[in-house]
Amino acid sequence: MRNSLRLFAVACLLMLSFAATPAQSSRLASLAQLLDEQSIDLAERTYGDYRTRSFSNRSDVEALYLAEQFSGSARIFRRMVTDRRRETELKDGAAILASLLTRADGDFARRNRWNDVRRTVDDIQRTLDGRGSGGEFHEGEGESTSGRLHWRGTVDDNVQLVIRGGYVDVRTIGGTEYTDANYNFTSQLPRRRTTVRVNKLNGRGTVRILQQPSRENDFTAVIEIKDSSGGARMYEIEVLW
Repeated sequence: MRNSLRLFAVACLLMLSFAATPAQSSRLASLAQLLDEQSIDLAERTYGDYRTRSFSNRSDVEALYLAEQFSGSARIFRRMVTDRRRETELKDGAAILASLLTRADGDFARRNRWNDVRRTVDDIQRTLDGRGSGGEFHEGEGESTSGRLHWRGTVDDNVQLVIRGGYVDVRTIGGTEYTDANYNFTSQLPRRRTTVRVNKLNGRGTVRILQQPSRENDFTAVIEIKDSSGGARMYEIEVLW
């Protein structure tokens, strides 16, 4: 009887330990996938810039190898998360990713290119530290974030991003229409009233929120990117909620 009670107690503790962090595990998996995709894009863009140069110095070659090394490391970390490795191992993996970012920080000319992966690694470390449990983590004083959209594309004059759920519809209001946009969600925009925020990561024009999601607009957010300087430019933005 005593052994049975002991086994029952152990089983209950195991059940509680697995049920304690389902949202955190789901969020970590989403962040690992996002980082893998971002790092592939980073490596491709870095090599694309390198290929267009007729002459490159040692720093250019090192930046190229670092981007490829980071991409491979991000892919390994995603596999570790998928395989449900121990938290201590995942923390070690995240620390290695962070150390690669410190090497990238020494290259001031290309630092902005690493902004998206830098934010995602920060989010991963917050989640592993327990500050992201329940699907939320803190980002700035008094602010919390439960989801993020990263968008990158070419804007000629005026573009509106219509965001609903896990999809983004690009509407060209003025100028040439481009179809090179790509985006990633850490989680879908929820079907409830919420407040979105937007940060411009790259681009020369203005970015603003035209519409907050609500029941009246089927929980749709609209972001405007306006470039009135003439000619097309690449933009990167993040939308937080």
